Amino acid sequence: MLKYRLITSLILVPLILAILFYAGPWFLLGIVFIILMMCGWEWTRLIVIKQMFYRILFILLLALSFWASSQWYNYWLAAGLCMWFIILFAVLSYPSSENIWGKKSVVSISGLILLPLFVQSLIGLYQLPEGKWLVLYLLLLIWAADIGAYFAGKQWGGHKLIPRVSPGKSWEGVWGGLSLVVLVSLCGYFWLKPEPVWLWIVLALAIAWVSILGDLFISMLKRRCQLKDTGALLPGHGGILDRLDSLIAALPFFYFGLTLFSFRF
Repeated sequence: MLKYRLITSLILVPLILAILFYAGPWFLLGIVFIILMMCGWEWTRLIVIKQMFYRILFILLLALSFWASSQWYNYWLAAGLCMWFIILFAVLSYPSSENIWGKKSVVSISGLILLPLFVQSLIGLYQLPEGKWLVLYLLLLIWAADIGAYFAGKQWGGHKLIPRVSPGKSWEGVWGGLSLVVLVSLCGYFWLKPEPVWLWIVLALAIAWVSILGDLFISMLKRRCQLKDTGALLPGHGGILDRLDSLIAALPFFYFGLTLFSFRF
């Protein structure tokens, strides 16, 4: 499994960097929209929609939500951030929260809000000054949190984080991920020169925690419908949602944090 993860990563990382730094805006928008549709298709598995008609209907509603979120982004952002706080309590109280999050309508609405918000936040981040580098920096933060958690958890993991949702995650893994995130944030500081530096590091740590929430949320939905992965597109990684779960949560908060605190680069 680790071999397949490494091979897939070695293919995807250069591809992502090439698209990020060399693709034109319209090509990039097309790629992002395709990713959104693929995420939506996998989301229908989390809703447990089996009829093709209703799966296509959800995709059409997702496309409409993508347009609506571009027109009223600030309202969409407010709704999405509030939803993530609700999701935090749902994850912490699982399986009691199954009474609400076991409903198809709730999972459907969450997807129609969170997935377009993720994409629109990516577009907004890309359009900021130093936007390409900020996108790369965020990806490195997420990867650092993931890699640090994996190796620290494997080496020292003994105290489970939320075993009812994700038995494999440990507090030791969390601290390992956060340690690597601080290191990446310091490297990002020396490259991008944001001011103030202390707020830059605090934002990085906050984003790391939010990324964990995104991972746990998708794990909760998969556990609800007894899925190991959301798909099988990426060997060793599962589906698109399995790879983007942390980023779906982190991107809106990162973009919001950058604009709220008005970092100077």
